[in-house]
Amino acid sequence: MNIIDSFKNANGEVWYRADLGTVQGWIKENAFQAGSLPPAPETPDLPAIGSYVYSQVNSLDVRRGATSSYQSVGKLTLNQKVKVLDHFVHSSGEAWLRVEVNSSLAGWIPAESASANQAINTKLYVSVDVANMRSGPSLSHSVIDQATKGAELTAFETAKDSTGDLWYKVKTSAGSIAWVHESVVSKQPSVSVGTTMLVGTMNAALYAGASYDYKISERLPYNSKVTVLGEFTNSLGQRWIRIKSAAGKTGWTPEYELVTSQNVFKYVFAKKGAVIRKGAGTNYGVSAYLAENDSLKILRKLNGWLNVENAKGTRGWVLETQTTTVSAKRLSSPAYSTVNGENYLTWIKPSNFAVSYTTLSSNRLKITGAMTDIELPKGSIKGIKSIETFASGTQKSAVITFEPGYSFTLRDYSNKVSVKIVPFGLLGKKIVVDAGHGGKDPGAIGPSGLREKDVTLSTALLLKTELEKYGATVILTRSTDIFLELSERTSIANNSTGDAFISIHGDSFSSTSKGTTTYFNSTVNFNGPRSETLGNAIQKNMISSMNTYNRGVKEQNFYVNRMNQLPSVLVELAFISNPNEEALLKTTAFRQKAAIGITKGLEEYFNKF
Repeated sequence: MNIIDSFKNANGEVWYRADLGTVQGWIKENAFQAGSLPPAPETPDLPAIGSYVYSQVNSLDVRRGATSSYQSVGKLTLNQKVKVLDHFVHSSGEAWLRVEVNSSLAGWIPAESASANQAINTKLYVSVDVANMRSGPSLSHSVIDQATKGAELTAFETAKDSTGDLWYKVKTSAGSIAWVHESVVSKQPSVSVGTTMLVGTMNAALYAGASYDYKISERLPYNSKVTVLGEFTNSLGQRWIRIKSAAGKTGWTPEYELVTSQNVFKYVFAKKGAVIRKGAGTNYGVSAYLAENDSLKILRKLNGWLNVENAKGTRGWVLETQTTTVSAKRLSSPAYSTVNGENYLTWIKPSNFAVSYTTLSSNRLKITGAMTDIELPKGSIKGIKSIETFASGTQKSAVITFEPGYSFTLRDYSNKVSVKIVPFGLLGKKIVVDAGHGGKDPGAIGPSGLREKDVTLSTALLLKTELEKYGATVILTRSTDIFLELSERTSIANNSTGDAFISIHGDSFSSTSKGTTTYFNSTVNFNGPRSETLGNAIQKNMISSMNTYNRGVKEQNFYVNRMNQLPSVLVELAFISNPNEEALLKTTAFRQKAAIGITKGLEEYFNKF
């Protein structure tokens, strides 16, 4: 008989789980002879049966049994209150609680995922070079992990040690629970002097000092760039940033006005009857009456109130209970901005839903996606003649009419739709050029030993030179003989603000195969329609420049096209397996012709709507 587990119940009785070979079950301790058993498990400090605890984790699985291998029968939200029905402690010391979720559901959760106190759910940032993360809230507890400066942590609980110092209970990068001392973390990420930031709000002001009592010296334009000169937390605990504005003035602004990207803001949406008040209390006057689903940019929180700014720039306080983080499918908060010289029209997507688009005659772009509402931007936008919405039942679409000589690059992110407004031509365009294979992956090898990876890299570098002659910016996925996973190549493209992606390859099949092919994907790639247009332009101009056999433009599921968010194509210059075409691929002259052909194809693509 093998003892495979042990358990001490709430009455202090010790039971052992035995494996008899054909059956497993539980036997009480007094059934065994003294000294023949391992020591009974120690009972950790667990909440009393009949007491209530709060879930410290959102979407916490409630399981049929006291191990993670059991099936989940439900989930607890963060800070959901449940009643403790029983305990279970494994021989390893791992403790579980049986809890009552509701009158018809009970199950088991890890004891470390629950607490008698509600989770504070506070974001913290490591403020020292290396922060020790300990097994408990004191310096006497062992170090179980470390975090480096700037790392973001979520604090679930607080405790004080014997000296009165405050400790935060956090989750490590590996998912373990740990404690950090108050001296090694901050509630705001530190900002380095000299950093360039953006004004993220519409009513930001520059003050003479680090308090609202000081005189305002300038209204800061939305999305303008500022330089950080320092930071200060005043006597009220408010964090202020000293900056030099785009106009050259020096002063102070609250930290929540500045962002590294407009994407960092969180939004809520007004419920029916919600209002913005002049202060965080119902005794304050109303600044604005809100329509249901109005989007509100969160600036800060205070005692159940949210300091917000609406799409019109009106600021004030709204009860958090009068808002929701979830909205119907809609495009809201349109904003026109210029980033690094590029013009964007951006809509916020309150939830992650897919949009699609088609191009129409007369320079028109139609954006669809089963949306219930689309908010139109105010004022004129350079390069855009008009924006209209059209309804079909409860669903709406937007049609953007561009001025002659302008086109677009469209991106569908999880939280926004971005329309880059671009003038015709290659000037200023960002092209991601991917030299296929590399490093340990030579690609196809020709009859005389020519390696595909060498052909693609050489051609990519020549293409870069050609495109830069026209004023384009080129992003190379590799500029040397290194190996990249396919996912790394698409990640470079997807994390860029590029306008097109070109992957260069040499084909291989038989010694008689010949010709040039361009591939695109439209079944998965969001920019499939533009990818096909790009492919047709590049294929035509490559054939004209290289004088090779035209194998056409084809739909294919190549990873770098399929998983790419940019208009993207993969070109097969010629067959390296064909001795005649391998001889061409060896020459710089042929590679130069390929680079010229691709460049002319891109020029044609960017000179049409």
